Amino acid sequence: RHYRSDVSKVVIDSFRSKIIRGKLTGQTAPITIVEGTSFLYVRHKNIYLCGATRRNPNPALILEYLFQKLRILKSYLGDDFNDETLKGHFTLIYELFDETMDYGYPQNCAVDVLKLYINQGDVKQSTNAANTGTALTSQITGAIDWRRDGLRYRSNEVYIDVQETISLMISTSGNILQSEILGKVMMKAQLSGMPECKFGLNDKLIMEKEGGAASAATASAQSKGGKGVGVDIDDCTFHRCVRLGKFDAERTITFIPPD
Repeated sequence: RHYRSDVSKVVIDSFRSKIIRGKLTGQTAPITIVEGTSFLYVRHKNIYLCGATRRNPNPALILEYLFQKLRILKSYLGDDFNDETLKGHFTLIYELFDETMDYGYPQNCAVDVLKLYINQGDVKQSTNAANTGTALTSQITGAIDWRRDGLRYRSNEVYIDVQETISLMISTSGNILQSEILGKVMMKAQLSGMPECKFGLNDKLIMEKEGGAASAATASAQSKGGKGVGVDIDDCTFHRCVRLGKFDAERTITFIPPD
């Protein structure tokens, strides 16, 4: 599928003849340059999903899109699809390409949303199509594609696991040369509706801004030569449901959890 005119079909044929036929895949990283064009690819059985560009994009973005596209194809065609399956579903493949990418930029790659309006193959047409239209518009444009409306649970429950890993580098004399703590907060939510959840952390930045006992305790601990009660939180990575603007402004993790 050509989204831009900077890569010709002749160059794409060169990738097939020089890399695939030459059996060079699997020996090096899945990134190669052929005739001035960068090719990034992933493999499923005897099928190669490949992205080609002459510019300098983020390679992680292209590889992530290819893996997401492979996940979408598996959801429509089954985990064991092959080249014959693709030949029998060309219309579906082109539809998925058009919906998941626009002018070379990844768009909607959420399988649950795609299945609402691309109903070819084994995907069944929803009997509630009239009511789905309004919700579909908000899901595509409103960025909440990880959770659908109308969820109901008999009892609302939330499970939270916190995993922390401490890494130390100690010299032969016992001095600590380097130390870090890697933490991960994992959550499983069974909540009705569209709830908004918040996590409050004892982050040093927000605690220094707040008045009262917290700031006083921090200042008292630091004046005695110890460390404050706040914790320096650096290099955070969040699920896309987290509102990053709220975290930057208030240092609280605000999100509508996926189901």
